[in-house]
Amino acid sequence: MGTDTASKKRKREVDVELVKVYEDLADNQEEVRLAAAHTLLSKIYKPGITSHEQTLTILKRLFRGLCSSRKSARLGFSVALTELLSQLTTAAADSSESVVSPSVVIDILEAQTLPEKGTSGQDERDHYFGRVFGADAVLKSKILFGKKADQNQFKRLLDIICALAIKKPWLRQECGWVLYNCTLYDYYELPLPFSLLICEQLAANKLIRTPEGVAIWLATTRRFPNAKLPKSAWKSGHPLAKKDVNILADILKDARIERAEADGDLKSQGTARWSAKLHFAWDVVLAEIFGNTSKRPENGSDVNSSIRNKDKLPFDLFWKVVVDESLFAPASSAERKSWGFSLWEKIFETAPRELLNYTFTSRASHCLANSLKSTERFLQRSALRLTQVIQACLTNVEPWDQRANLAGIYVRALLQSVSFGDFDHITKSKTLQNLFEGATWDVLEGISSALTDLLTSSHEQDTKSTLLQQKGLVNLQWKLLSARLRRWEQLQISQVDTIDDKEKALISGVLQLWLREVCISPTWASSQNLNRDMWPKLLPEVRDFVKERLSLSFEQALKLGPLGCWLLKHVILHIRELEVLDIQMTAAFEDDVKAIVETAWQSLADIPINTQTVSTASRAAAKASKTSKTPTRTALSSSEGLCLLYALLLFQIYSGEIEAVQILQEVLENWGRRKDNQKSKVPTDSGQESADAIMEILLSFLSKPSKFLRRITVQIFDAFAPSITATGLESMCRILETKENLRGQQEMFEAGDIGDEGEEHLASDSEMEDLDSDVEVGFVSESGESSEKEDSASTSTSDDSAETSDAESADSQESADDEAEDEELAAFDALLASALGTRRLNEGDLNAASDNSESSSDADMDDDEMMQLDSKLAEVFRARSEQQSKNKKNEAKEAKETIVNFKNRVLDLIDSYLKHQAQKPLSLDLILPLLRLVRTTPTKQLANRACSILQQFCSRCKGPNAPELLDDSSREHAIEILKLIHEEAGMESSHAHSNAASLSSILVAKALVRASPSDIKIVVEIYASTRLRQLTDKKCRIVSGFFTDWNNWCQSIRAKLVE
Repeated sequence: MGTDTASKKRKREVDVELVKVYEDLADNQEEVRLAAAHTLLSKIYKPGITSHEQTLTILKRLFRGLCSSRKSARLGFSVALTELLSQLTTAAADSSESVVSPSVVIDILEAQTLPEKGTSGQDERDHYFGRVFGADAVLKSKILFGKKADQNQFKRLLDIICALAIKKPWLRQECGWVLYNCTLYDYYELPLPFSLLICEQLAANKLIRTPEGVAIWLATTRRFPNAKLPKSAWKSGHPLAKKDVNILADILKDARIERAEADGDLKSQGTARWSAKLHFAWDVVLAEIFGNTSKRPENGSDVNSSIRNKDKLPFDLFWKVVVDESLFAPASSAERKSWGFSLWEKIFETAPRELLNYTFTSRASHCLANSLKSTERFLQRSALRLTQVIQACLTNVEPWDQRANLAGIYVRALLQSVSFGDFDHITKSKTLQNLFEGATWDVLEGISSALTDLLTSSHEQDTKSTLLQQKGLVNLQWKLLSARLRRWEQLQISQVDTIDDKEKALISGVLQLWLREVCISPTWASSQNLNRDMWPKLLPEVRDFVKERLSLSFEQALKLGPLGCWLLKHVILHIRELEVLDIQMTAAFEDDVKAIVETAWQSLADIPINTQTVSTASRAAAKASKTSKTPTRTALSSSEGLCLLYALLLFQIYSGEIEAVQILQEVLENWGRRKDNQKSKVPTDSGQESADAIMEILLSFLSKPSKFLRRITVQIFDAFAPSITATGLESMCRILETKENLRGQQEMFEAGDIGDEGEEHLASDSEMEDLDSDVEVGFVSESGESSEKEDSASTSTSDDSAETSDAESADSQESADDEAEDEELAAFDALLASALGTRRLNEGDLNAASDNSESSSDADMDDDEMMQLDSKLAEVFRARSEQQSKNKKNEAKEAKETIVNFKNRVLDLIDSYLKHQAQKPLSLDLILPLLRLVRTTPTKQLANRACSILQQFCSRCKGPNAPELLDDSSREHAIEILKLIHEEAGMESSHAHSNAASLSSILVAKALVRASPSDIKIVVEIYASTRLRQLTDKKCRIVSGFFTDWNNWCQSIRAKLVE
């Protein structure tokens, strides 16, 4: 009974406030933990009042709390324990009363953090973590230091920490971190003997040759420069000695190694686990090496150092041995390579910038490239994070010296790591693309210089390797140009910044380099040193590739409007500069042609391009296009359009397209007449005639499958569009009426009679299939004569098709077609010989065949043999017929694709005209060709696009934007167009065609009424006539929606007409 009463009293004596404090010390919020620690030290523990037993109880509870993994218990209990021990230290110094001695504290630490037998693995780990936190709290409290410092107790604590590091290697870094902080920071007030004792104990426990041991040793030398550390710890007296760099590499790699040395203590002890987080010892070593490399002490200084500065490890040797040959070794694990990338990243964030060049070694760059495409996700992420850090360093707004050099070294290393291939494509990343887009001018200069040096010095013994390398470098230069030109376009639209003149010079310099390789004769070589840099250095096979990339760059530059025009002119005029230097060009001219080219050069040089107005015009266009989905492009002036035309023709001439000379002559003649008339002030239509003549030239450009020609043609057309007459528009619209087949191609390009010949072939093929067996056998029985006829027929067919190919494609395509046809004839002859059981006759066999004709004629076949031969021949000729039919289908398909592409290019011009010249009366002339195209074309894509152009045109022509009919002749012409639209609407077609016709009719009616409200009577009469025709004519297919749109428009226009 008494025992139960006593237990109840003990339960009632529980200190609720103390329980609450212990609970709050484990809270996840730092404010709650700090408040609980303050309550414990201000209200619960009171120096001089709290008894010795109560103090011990609190200490035991706090040490035991460090072993808990609940919430943030270790953090909260550690703070409270540190402050409590600090107060005990202060009380011991100020009072003679009995306080808790350091030996008792260490006893409690050992007892409370010792895991009991039979506990689980997690509970054991929690206790060992608690021991580390407890030792750290003891050191932070300074209870072992001060006036009554006891070195024996400090040694005892060191033994506990070292024993734990040896017993549990996965805690070794945490143990070393506690001792490192204690050694480095003045807050701990660690005396020199205690610091030396740490190094001695580490050496005694064979922990000095660990990353933690290196960090503690360097921290000791930094805080106590005159300390006499044990010489036996390091072979050369210092962990960063040049001679021991290999040992340092093994230590920092954290690998256990055994070396055959006399001193058995000199060996490295590895760890039992790997951590993705980089060891703190790397920071300590890097800081020391950065100081050794960047600040070379003068002779005679730092005499107390254990080794001289010249014997200390410099950064370049450190990177080569410790990082490149160790972490990035081919046999290194993915985990160690990840460490290498993390270290590389840290170096770029903390190292002096002059040391960064040393990091781009061959092995490290190869490892970076391989890791970016690796299937190891964490390794790939580490490599990707590194490239982002390097890019951030290079694209930093703050300029610094040698950044351009570093960018060039970086790009060169990346390219060498993939054998000068496409780095981004190989690694499936955007490393170089992101660098090109975000680089500043000095970084661009370094990258461009590196690429140029690699390109002009790439001459391997293997021609194939050189070819691939040069193509890869040219392609990379093009990506650089493309990225910067896109950025220029964005700057024009965003109105954020202007384009640096230095960057303009850099971009034009790369284009001029390409232009020299395309235009200068490969056999030219000058003895003058001045022109030695101008020599062509690329293989002849690369010149066509460079020309293609040059055209693509010009095409993208033209998106910039007047700025692109200036860039094109500036680059093309470089050819003239080369001629002044007496450099031999690929194109050689006769005297008459040379005079034409000289005139063109003079005309091009005289055309002014005002680059100062580029940003203003582009930004005005950007403001106008903010509400639209597609940005509005600023049209060039006529002088700028002429500049583009001259530059294009001269580029074609000097790059080998001599047929452009005739076009250039036509341009000079037409524009010369216009200039003469302007000087004489004669009122003529020479400007419009010149524009119409240029229209024919532009159509010839459109027939070629070139994206550059497509872009520049549209811009030149926009420049001359205000001067183009109805004749020029008619020549353009005539193409839309072309049939999309072989006959249409024949009519457009004035080729041979392909259509009739194709029909004859198809008829002969069908007749061949209908031949009976007797005729076939009779045909073959006269093998000598008949086979010659077949060969001649095949030859004529080959010649005709070859002529057609001359009109349709380039010489390379012709040779390919001829080779394919020769192979086809050879295959047919082989099948025929196989069916006859003979072989093909050579020229030497013809005489023998004629001599033996009499004897061979006596060898007749019986009926079975004749029937068997009949079936074989029928199979051979059937295969021949199918092959010819297949070839004709391919020709028809290619012809259709050619016409469709040509029509699409014409639609580009029409669309541009209707956007920029919508208010001109001639814009109405384009309605009917578009409607007819929608109705007649069998290609759905063309019909949809024509409908879209008409709908957009009608939607833009609202209110004051409608076409302006300023005189009676334009009004009468518009009335005729309206009548023809109604006739077109009455034809049988699709719903899209009917809708487009209705919108177009309303548009013309708006223009007429706007010009003269009295014309509403004529419009009503036309609609009435169409309604009557709908009711009385069977052939009239006008849909009901046509008049519904008319009625709706009448309701909207009534208020204006009544006024």
